[in-house]
Amino acid sequence: MSKEKFLVIVESPAKAKTIQKYLGDQFCIKASYGHIRDLPKSRLGVDLENHFEPTYQNLKDKSKVIKELQKEASKASMVYLATDPDREGEAIAWHITKALKLKDNKIKRITFNEITESAITQSIENPGEINHKLVDAQQARRVLDRLIGYKLSPILSKKIRRGLSAGRVQSVTVRIICDREAEINAFVPKEYWVITNHLKSSSSNRVIDANLFAKDDPKSKFEAVNETEAQAAVDSINSSLHSVYDIVKRTQNRSPKPAFITSTLQQDAARKLGWTTKRTMIVAQQLYEGVEVNGKSLGLITYMRTDSTRISDDARSSAETFIKNEYGTHYLGKPKPSPKKKSKDTIQDAHEAIRPSYVEQSPRLLKDSLNDEHWKLYSLIWQRFMASLMAQCKTETTTWIIQSDNEGLRYYSRLSGSITLFDGFTKCYTDNDADSKESFDHLKDLSKHQELTLKSVDKEQKFTKPPARYSEASLVKELEEKGIGRPSTYAPTISTILDRGYVDRENKSLKPSELGQIVNTQLETHFTRIIDYDFTAQMEQQLDEIMDGKHIWNEIIGEFYTPFTDQLSLADDEMEKIKYGERVLGVDPDTKHNVITKIGRYGPYIQLGDSSTLSDDEKPKFASLLPDQSIDTITYEDALKLLSLPRQVGELDGQLISANIGRYGPYIQLGKTYVSISSDELFTMNASEAIAKINEHNESKAKTIIHSFDHEDDVIQVRVGRFGPYISYSK
Repeated sequence: MSKEKFLVIVESPAKAKTIQKYLGDQFCIKASYGHIRDLPKSRLGVDLENHFEPTYQNLKDKSKVIKELQKEASKASMVYLATDPDREGEAIAWHITKALKLKDNKIKRITFNEITESAITQSIENPGEINHKLVDAQQARRVLDRLIGYKLSPILSKKIRRGLSAGRVQSVTVRIICDREAEINAFVPKEYWVITNHLKSSSSNRVIDANLFAKDDPKSKFEAVNETEAQAAVDSINSSLHSVYDIVKRTQNRSPKPAFITSTLQQDAARKLGWTTKRTMIVAQQLYEGVEVNGKSLGLITYMRTDSTRISDDARSSAETFIKNEYGTHYLGKPKPSPKKKSKDTIQDAHEAIRPSYVEQSPRLLKDSLNDEHWKLYSLIWQRFMASLMAQCKTETTTWIIQSDNEGLRYYSRLSGSITLFDGFTKCYTDNDADSKESFDHLKDLSKHQELTLKSVDKEQKFTKPPARYSEASLVKELEEKGIGRPSTYAPTISTILDRGYVDRENKSLKPSELGQIVNTQLETHFTRIIDYDFTAQMEQQLDEIMDGKHIWNEIIGEFYTPFTDQLSLADDEMEKIKYGERVLGVDPDTKHNVITKIGRYGPYIQLGDSSTLSDDEKPKFASLLPDQSIDTITYEDALKLLSLPRQVGELDGQLISANIGRYGPYIQLGKTYVSISSDELFTMNASEAIAKINEHNESKAKTIIHSFDHEDDVIQVRVGRFGPYISYSK
């Protein structure tokens, strides 16, 4: 008698590969490759007359996947839907049942927070059903975002620039960045002076540097706000007698931070690794789904989209045993009560914090098994988790207060230093720069009332600084604090506003573009509710509460849509048409056509010729800007240089070498070989330099090829890439 066959459907091949080794031959593991159904692209897809009922379609590029899943499902006695354990994962599972036309008695929903043998086995043994409240919650978000996008975007395209879009979360995020820019522009710097005394004691050869902070009374605060006040203090200090007025010691116990949630992981990866939120989530997804460790696919971390700092009892117990064995019992932290559920907590709170799936797999053991990106992020997650269960760090801070007495006119300066009494959790993870290793031995011999000798005194003019622009990390923190968006939306939201040109990245700072400020101003004027912080946060909360059965999803949409349509109508009538992005730089000396700056769907560009100068049979010429060029500052001369491209650099073996600008920046081309170059090299590189660059590229490329096979008119290659070996054929 043949055994029953079971089908398990996950989202990704990596996840399927990791799960397969935990299940027997009875189980066939297949991937849906994400969503397989969605609203149509070419039309609204929401029935406004029938309670906002959505019309879903199978995605065209998933037709082969759907056929394969249908084939496997027909052979299985039961289909297990093992998509991610959140709203979107639940919705994907539901869509799979609809696309495959599966009957209710043939499907089971299984979820797991980590991809380990015990978690997978337990989920198979205890399957559940699709949670339709979660599906409704995700459906409500999808429909709401579709309504805003499809109804509001055409108005922006009509009034400002073709191809513009708006979104429920993205537009509020742009407003946050614009508001910060307005604060920066309105900021008026205030002058102040820092006065530093350089003193010496009889017991040490080292100079003591102490900053002035008080006058007359050490409990007061003094700050020189102009040079006159600063010089008066310097003159008095130069004529003073100096001594140690007081020595204050303070012991501080610093507790470790909890294990990561999505937002804190993104912030720490930005701060410590310099990563974008998008990069962090891509690498985290790979660590969750499974990466190669000693020839086997292993899911190394728990699910990476979570609002909760909760840790399971089993994980806690394993970590505590590891801490005792690795560091000693005295490094073990005291048990903490489970975190209280906050009012804003969402479905992601059902998950644990982000932690290692296997505590014993320390970063040290995996150093040689993981690629650089995987190892760096895994180390961060492992260390933060372990530290969260370790003992407090104990430090002693000593502050020396120095008195400068000039016949009763007294100024007070101070310096502080900290020493670590017990490193505690910082042995595993440091969360700031407080754990200084600087020595203060030369200050230990200072005693109260001890006289000091002034070597010199400096004054330095400074000005208060405006608030800093948001980095990706600080923006995520702001979104979280305002209740805007959710763990799964932070990274894609930031990517969207950057990709669409509403925000520019300068170094690591986010600055609104001119386009972003124009769009934000129009939305603030005509769609106040759409980008209101409190309204957006309240809407997020209501969408979350659909999961708890507190609201019916289409009623929430209805409450929003009625006033929204009124705003749409008013905006269509009242919003002024703005001619954005176009200016004539001059006239091309050869063609006599206008040289114009424009912004299109894919960003800024230069255009040669327009309807006023082109004949019916002529077409305009286009040129992309270099990465370091701006449409607002580009000159006529630079625009002509861009329009002169492609530039013929030289020849190699009878083939031309040309230089041009492509989607990914400047490059040189020889036949089918493309090599990236710098902006400076685009107009200066000569033939010999280009040939050397191409040869270097070919040599480097050849080192990645393990095997090569001729196939028809092309070649199949087995190559080594960033994430391991892969097969390359055609495109």
